[in-house]
Amino acid sequence: MDIRQASNKNKYNVVSSIYDIVAFILSLGQAKRLYREVAARLRVPTGATVVELGCGPGSVVPSLLHKLDPSSQIIGIDFSDQMIELANTHKSKNGWNNVNFECMDMYQYSPVNKADCVIFCLSLTAIPNYQKAIDKALSILKPDGQLLILDSIPLKGKWYYPLANLYTHFKALIVGAKPAAGITEYIDKKTKIQEKHIMVGGVYTLLDTNI
Repeated sequence: MDIRQASNKNKYNVVSSIYDIVAFILSLGQAKRLYREVAARLRVPTGATVVELGCGPGSVVPSLLHKLDPSSQIIGIDFSDQMIELANTHKSKNGWNNVNFECMDMYQYSPVNKADCVIFCLSLTAIPNYQKAIDKALSILKPDGQLLILDSIPLKGKWYYPLANLYTHFKALIVGAKPAAGITEYIDKKTKIQEKHIMVGGVYTLLDTNI
């Protein structure tokens, strides 16, 4: 486990109340746009179950609710009790009746019914062993289920990618992440990538896949 990831539970408990501010700053003001992009790529049926692993305070939920029908269900999982407490506050305040948040290690999450879509939104690189985390996500998906991953993944190929990668590694020190170029390769082996969308000058990558 990377030392940056090892202390994440305590770190996220401490910063939970200002998480959205930090996300706004480190995303160069693009956090809400990123959340909308994730929601826009949902391909799920009416009455779908969508699971977000590493949901934080529920920041992406408003965008997901805007896309999903009222009979769908969103389940947010996070290991930070303070993040889940804040997420539940947002739920009560906004009347998110079809949203449930659970505080637990994601590997302990064992749903009765499998999900139509699993989302990692700015969380995968903060989880030790991204391969194990991806395998867990795939294990709770229905056949042909959708996996959406939004994160900062080091890139190659464009002249400006080294600058984007430098910023990615800088902010990783702050948020407790470990950027790994191997994420895309691993996803390509395990799923059928429908789209790879590069955003914010290469700082963020959105992988839209199906199993």
